[in-house]
Amino acid sequence: MNWGRTEDEQRWYDDAERQEREERAAKRDLRRSEERNTVAVLRSEMQAELASLRAEMEAQKQLVLDATGEALGQISNKTCDLAERQINNLQRELTTTIARHYGELAGRIDAVLATSPDARPRSKDFKFSNERDDGVIDMPSPLIRKTTTMN
Repeated sequence: MNWGRTEDEQRWYDDAERQEREERAAKRDLRRSEERNTVAVLRSEMQAELASLRAEMEAQKQLVLDATGEALGQISNKTCDLAERQINNLQRELTTTIARHYGELAGRIDAVLATSPDARPRSKDFKFSNERDDGVIDMPSPLIRKTTTMN
């Protein structure tokens, strides 16, 4: 449609419209490419930040694991030391108690034997029948096996 324009005028309007459309399309393409470039730059920056954050988190995790391991090691060492001290104290108390009870029992036996009509003094060098004079005990060999057969 020419709207009452001459052919030259119409061509001029058509060229102007076409040029305007081309400029708008070029601007739109330019804007889109700039947006893509901006998005690409932001994406690469975000990926770099994420990588650095991951590395920092990994370093912090390792630091926490090391600190926890060291604390657990110290606690376990202290616990073992305390347990060993308690065991030593118990052994010492038990040995003392047993020695005291043994002494009391020996005293009672001596008192009973002293009051007995056929009392003999208790020998301080008591030995079992399988003990030798040099303090070595002859124990039966566990390698020798005695078998008994029944008929």
